[in-house]
Amino acid sequence: MQKGIIGIFDSGLGGLSIAREVRKILPSEDILYVGDCGNAPYGDQPEVFVIERVLKISDFFLKHNAKAIVVACNTATAAAIDILRTKVSIPVIGVEPALKPAVLNTKTGAVGVMATTRTISSERYQKLLNTYNPDNKVKVVSMKCSGLMNCVENGAWDAPETIDLIEKYTKPIKEANADFTVLGCTHYPFLKKQISKALGPNVMVYDPSPAVAKQVLHQLEKQGSLELAKPGTERFLITGLTPKTQEIISMLWGKPVSAENLEI
Repeated sequence: MQKGIIGIFDSGLGGLSIAREVRKILPSEDILYVGDCGNAPYGDQPEVFVIERVLKISDFFLKHNAKAIVVACNTATAAAIDILRTKVSIPVIGVEPALKPAVLNTKTGAVGVMATTRTISSERYQKLLNTYNPDNKVKVVSMKCSGLMNCVENGAWDAPETIDLIEKYTKPIKEANADFTVLGCTHYPFLKKQISKALGPNVMVYDPSPAVAKQVLHQLEKQGSLELAKPGTERFLITGLTPKTQEIISMLWGKPVSAENLEI
């Protein structure tokens, strides 16, 4: 099992925020990243389609000797992770809005959540609210941030239209006097600097990527499959790969990488 790969996938390139953190704390592991850009964004797709893609990509990982699968997409986690866990025997790590630390640590009694429409509207998100804020003692400002994912995918992080969207989505959070804001989409950590600037210095912007990476480490240690003996490798497979996407991947990863087109 030490020789297996860690399969990480997202509907697009946002999951690279988690893959980067996995690489930081697991330097010897082989990472296989799948960005399903040809079918993005999942938030605009029917739930049954998202489930189908999650199962198909996970099967692809298993055929490549995966020892763990990371569903690096809030939308896919909400739609399909429970189903996926019934079908595979290896660890499956998902990502969802980190409401618990925000609710537990707020001093002002208000927190913000920035996520996709499908994530905010999901049954899983409602369960999170019921679990960590059952009495509504903390005001949770849940913002459906349509369009921000595309800003990341296009590399338009500092473009005027991106800043305008961020100002629009952070305004209700600021008006509620929130002191924590949760990034509920794996694309948004790439906009953390811009979001933090819009919210101001008194708001903690919570990026879940390091916590997800630590969970991957924990699961590999638990099953005795941690690789420690060699430098790790990365492979990037993208559905609907374009030259622009190739360029953005290198920008997000932080160094030049070569992606491959995936037909699946």
